[in-house]
Amino acid sequence: MKGLLVRIEDYFPNAGEAEKELIKRLQKNPESVLRKSIKEIARETYTSPATIVRLCKKLGCKGYKDFQNTLAYEVALFRESRDIAFQKITREDTVENIIYKVTKKNIESLETTRKLLEPKIITECVKLLENSRSVTVFGLGTSLLVARDLYLKLLRADVICNVCDDWHAQLLAARNLRKNDLAIVISYSGLTEEMLECAKQAKANSAKVIAITRAVESKLAAEADFVLPVAATELIHRSGAMSSRISQLNVVDIFFTAYVNRNYEFCMKQFGRTHIQKNGGIEHD
Repeated sequence: MKGLLVRIEDYFPNAGEAEKELIKRLQKNPESVLRKSIKEIARETYTSPATIVRLCKKLGCKGYKDFQNTLAYEVALFRESRDIAFQKITREDTVENIIYKVTKKNIESLETTRKLLEPKIITECVKLLENSRSVTVFGLGTSLLVARDLYLKLLRADVICNVCDDWHAQLLAARNLRKNDLAIVISYSGLTEEMLECAKQAKANSAKVIAITRAVESKLAAEADFVLPVAATELIHRSGAMSSRISQLNVVDIFFTAYVNRNYEFCMKQFGRTHIQKNGGIEHD
């Protein structure tokens, strides 16, 4: 399952006219709904309480109260992410200040990402990995570094997987995916056109798609079957990926460790088989 705000965006094209009025209100100012009763929202959006309850259930909530609680939690996390994103290094900062600020931002990004991750979604993603014929990992720029990290981990666990450095090769790989294949698409912004195209091509061929991306305002999230969210703790126009890269790598570590945990004996045997030792007895990283 995706985050509530992503589910709302996904559902909008299929919503009825009455539902669209409520959805527009949510997209414009989700916090305004948190302080209102169902009757107040119905009156202000020219809908009925019954329509609102039905919409809440269509979005995967038990009812209006559950919808409000889920929305409140997401809004709080996104506000927390935004506050972290606007923490800046200034020209006047000393090296000591830089050490403190960068470390603090990384820690805060990891903690916010932890709150966004749902154990049941990770479990579903692990099941997809277990049942897939093959896995292809996609990413560009810094996200490609994260993709290669996941690729090496899966390789050690004897998972049939592939990663390409070249964008055209990635597109070809996406077009060659079939049913029972799995695409894992990594993009912090969730707006990278090449990654969106790869996700669309994979879906068109009936492959499953897992996205590792920002938890908010990510077009990639809308294309995926499952989303492993990363806190939006960096601005899209940034000098270089830092806390976002750390959070992406942490999500990869959690996902891979969950897979190993469910396949413990086999993976331990594989790690022994695939262990590479350097001359002089020094272990390979």
